[in-house]
Amino acid sequence: MGTFEKYMARTFFFWMVRFLRTRYEKVDIQFIAHHTEARVVTEDEFFTKGESGGTICSSAYQTALNLIDDRYPPSRYNIYPVHFSDGDNLSSDNERCVRLVDELMGRCNIFGYGEVNQLNAERGVNQYNRSSTLMSAYRNIRSPRFRCAVIKDKAEVYKALRTFFSTAEGGIVP
Repeated sequence: MGTFEKYMARTFFFWMVRFLRTRYEKVDIQFIAHHTEARVVTEDEFFTKGESGGTICSSAYQTALNLIDDRYPPSRYNIYPVHFSDGDNLSSDNERCVRLVDELMGRCNIFGYGEVNQLNAERGVNQYNRSSTLMSAYRNIRSPRFRCAVIKDKAEVYKALRTFFSTAEGGIVP
């Protein structure tokens, strides 16, 4: 992700963390960073250290599944994984991503996918002038547990929060 995309994703996660910690007395938030390989990181690392890429998103989904299986039984926890990307994923990884998202939805209340897709104001197209590979792969997911949001500018961060956490279909915000 570029500088703008990282800034927007971190802005979203900053407000998401604040919302969850304000609303719930006990909440356990895990942070996963990835490029070609994913790893669980501290909150400080997540917000201050940048990964150099992110082209194999399935590694983050597999890490999330492992974390859930090891520490967060769905029968005892409400689980809401949220992933943000610029949508640039290795095309050969997309099918695995869809399969892993399906597995995550089987263990979670919702799965949120957010994509930062900055508009080029002069041309009215996204900065890459192409459809993202991940968004194309996720278009056919028809589960009420799948939530998707596109952020083109700072004004859309709040809208994305409501998309992921609204009470409709299992969310948590009225």
